[in-house]
Amino acid sequence: MKNGLKRELGKWHGYALMIGGMIGSGIFVVTGEAGAQAGPSVPFGYVVLLPVLLCSALAYLIFMSTPLGNSPGGAYVHISRTFKNFFAGFLFMWFQYIALLGVMAIMAISFGDYISGVIGTGNTATLATVLLLIFYLLNIIGVKWFGVVQLVMSAILFVAILVLVVPGVFFIETENFSPMLPNGWSGFVAILPSLFFAYFGFEQLAQAGGEMKDPQKAMPRTMLIGSFATVIIYFLISIVAFGVVPYDQLASSQSAMFDVASVYLPAGGKWIVMTGIIMAFATTLNSLVMVVSRMLFAFAEDRVIPVGIAKVNKRFNTPHIAITINTIIVLVLIWTRTLDYLLNVSLQGMFLMYIGHAIAMIALPFVRPALFETALIKPKLPLIIFCGIFSLSVLLFFSYTLILSVIKLLLLWTAVGIVIFLLGRRQGQNNQFDYDAQLESAWKE
Repeated sequence: MKNGLKRELGKWHGYALMIGGMIGSGIFVVTGEAGAQAGPSVPFGYVVLLPVLLCSALAYLIFMSTPLGNSPGGAYVHISRTFKNFFAGFLFMWFQYIALLGVMAIMAISFGDYISGVIGTGNTATLATVLLLIFYLLNIIGVKWFGVVQLVMSAILFVAILVLVVPGVFFIETENFSPMLPNGWSGFVAILPSLFFAYFGFEQLAQAGGEMKDPQKAMPRTMLIGSFATVIIYFLISIVAFGVVPYDQLASSQSAMFDVASVYLPAGGKWIVMTGIIMAFATTLNSLVMVVSRMLFAFAEDRVIPVGIAKVNKRFNTPHIAITINTIIVLVLIWTRTLDYLLNVSLQGMFLMYIGHAIAMIALPFVRPALFETALIKPKLPLIIFCGIFSLSVLLFFSYTLILSVIKLLLLWTAVGIVIFLLGRRQGQNNQFDYDAQLESAWKE
């Protein structure tokens, strides 16, 4: 490719990137904690959120089926090309960027907590650092190796899920689901914003546009199938978990799924599940190291941040500078951690990005009809408008419930982003970069 990236990821790599990237963040971090508020109704929370997921995903299905799907950048490219405005796309993706950096830190820290809790020893930050550096090196040496390792880890994770779920169904105690709503409907509604954290990652696939084979056809299909598969997996795992272990015990456990497996699996089976849990953290973190670097890469390609960040290693064909910058930031977050604060910032950043993306989907047929006509997936306008408004309404509600707790950091992060954006634009203008042509070339070529 002209940008130096190589198309070495097939459809199975795409499934491993998406599903492997999603499973772990919700099931092994949020699910048990959510039980403290919503009790054993948590599994049904995942089902209730399915329409929100699908309406949010519709925007990606449309945009990725246009020529924009051939490049990395995701929502940044989609928003900026829809409104012919680099800053609008940058600002919304800037919120996602901080969100995913936070998720990377959360996954690494949670991995360290989990391992140290199970083996009874070990420094959390050290374990988190080791895992992060392993995937840093893997992503540096090539996207092909990233894909191979992600696929293998996802296969191990899937086997572990089968070992956990299939026998676990026969040990479900129906009395564990009574009362279903110990804190009423208000407790159930209160956990939905944090439970939606489990679905963060479905949009990561869009960042692989520059390295997927036949991305316009493959990525939308992978995202749709992967979304349904993930919902089913989440529901089955959580229904077994809350059916086997009372919700109050599950909420207070630091190794919830291992505790669940200990009830009905022999020692060998428990360690298979333990391996799967490690794979869940690993697949999520591995995918994030890859995805977040492509965000910086897309920014730099458009000269909205200093162009040197987009430099691709000539030997490995990976954006090694972007990968390194992100890894350093996450290491700082790991060693100065405040997990709850990171989670709230990550949630808020993702909500804001999804809101911007939903607005772009609604506007696309009206403000950029020529781009809309290039889409291989073109739903009817009433469906686009309905899904966009529904997604916007829910996400605005979710955002409202959390924004006050992190508003100061978000404002600071916005200011930092504006400064970096202005520096990138100044560099681009000094180098006589044609910004108007760049807005068109991404899809007209």
